[in-house]
Amino acid sequence: MLVADVPQYDIYDFLLDSDTFYDNAFMVDVFATLEHESGEKVENIPGFYNGDGKWIIRFSPGKIGRWRGRTTSSDPKLSGIELDEIQCVENENPNVRGRLQIDPDHPQKFVWEDGAPFIILGFECDWLFSYHQQKPEQCRKHVGLISDRGFNYIVMNIYAHTGFSQPDSKGKGETIPDTIFGPPRMYAFGGTNEKPDHTRLNVDFFKDYDQMMAILHEKGVVAHLMIQVQNKHVRWPSRLSAEDDLYWKYVVARYQAFGNVVWDIGKESCNLLKETGSHEYTINRINLIKQMDAYNHLVTVHDVEAGSQGRISEVDEICDFCSDQVHLSDVDRYNREAIRKLRIFPGPYLNIEYGYEFGAENLKTYEGSTTASWQDILNWTYALYLAGAYPGYYYNNTSWDLIRFEPEPAGWKRYQYLKDVLDGISFNRMEAMNELVERGYCLADPGREYLIYLPEGGNALIDLTSMSSKKTKNGNWLADDTQVTGEWMDIYTGERRQIKIKPTGWSTRVENPLEDKSQPCVLIIKTAERH
Repeated sequence: MLVADVPQYDIYDFLLDSDTFYDNAFMVDVFATLEHESGEKVENIPGFYNGDGKWIIRFSPGKIGRWRGRTTSSDPKLSGIELDEIQCVENENPNVRGRLQIDPDHPQKFVWEDGAPFIILGFECDWLFSYHQQKPEQCRKHVGLISDRGFNYIVMNIYAHTGFSQPDSKGKGETIPDTIFGPPRMYAFGGTNEKPDHTRLNVDFFKDYDQMMAILHEKGVVAHLMIQVQNKHVRWPSRLSAEDDLYWKYVVARYQAFGNVVWDIGKESCNLLKETGSHEYTINRINLIKQMDAYNHLVTVHDVEAGSQGRISEVDEICDFCSDQVHLSDVDRYNREAIRKLRIFPGPYLNIEYGYEFGAENLKTYEGSTTASWQDILNWTYALYLAGAYPGYYYNNTSWDLIRFEPEPAGWKRYQYLKDVLDGISFNRMEAMNELVERGYCLADPGREYLIYLPEGGNALIDLTSMSSKKTKNGNWLADDTQVTGEWMDIYTGERRQIKIKPTGWSTRVENPLEDKSQPCVLIIKTAERH
């Protein structure tokens, strides 16, 4: 019987009941295979216990048409159940585009499942789950604000306990009680963090987390889920114990239907290496995720080995993309390090937490060697993009267990300008080619498109031989019948000026028309066939 129309890539929960008595219902395995009318299948989708004798198979249909399914389980009353048929229909929400994937044509870039390019503009808000527990409507409002400013990717924890705003932390500045969201009101396990019962999960905690995930999904914001964090005072189960496996499997089962999910073993996973002396546990957890995830989401590990500049680890080699934490505090070094990493790593490169932007208020939080002004952070962000890499932005007043969105940081509207620039270029086709410019940085698809970033402003001198096809007797290059246009933008004010360009080969000079020529700026050069 057809019971529901489900938009493509949305979430649908099949509800299952069993009156079998179990000492621990969380240990009951239940799986389902869903089949499309064409014969295409999504196999071995793990279900999860949702309390009160109820289990859920959470499903996301990726293909329009009818779907039907059947369960298997260690509980006979949950096994062999024919699931109600659903009809997958077109999704009217343009933000929902399926799973985040690696671009098959450009394997160091990302695309959505429907083929649309995805350019990460990361925002770290690790305690978002706890913020939602206490202020759900404010959480929705501020996720909207983050999205409106161009950020489309939130780095966040499943659970963390206390952070840098606590009395014994390294943080500096004033502490305001209503800005602190650690310890969270709900613990992920049974019991408390001080006296945990790791044999059970706290279903109410995860029901609240579901609501937060739904907000992100609706907005098309990717949730980079740090499944563990090693330095925030959480009492986790013993490594590789049955309770440890229970937690990891439960998280993957509950959230794998969300297309906007990226799995991460844990925040600052270099601490796992310090604790255990090897990468064995991390590799084991990666394999467990891949075994449990029927949707094959991307897997990464943040900061596998501290001080990993210029090299990749054995863990990075089995990840879908590299999530690093490299602090350099210099535009040129950020750009060069990202280029170097992309030359030795075959997938995308994301530098999370490369700098800590000063808060609008001096609130108690972490400060490090790369705590800097919004201008510095913004310029480092451009340097990463101009290498073909991705940034994970960190704002001190929304960091760890401190969350305060007002007053809005001065830099945030500048990220709207940046996102507009990125949306206007074919980022996935472009590569770092600094050799094409006399100074500054260049991302290019030669002959078609160029993005030049000049952190000190001024004019541009660029090699446009790929846009020139005729050479005169005196050695000058002439443009063919291709129209070449340019657009300048001041990255601080957002001022834009459009110009026409006549390519003159390897030394094409483009004058800066902006009001303040000394400000950091970008120049976009494109071709357009004349009609």
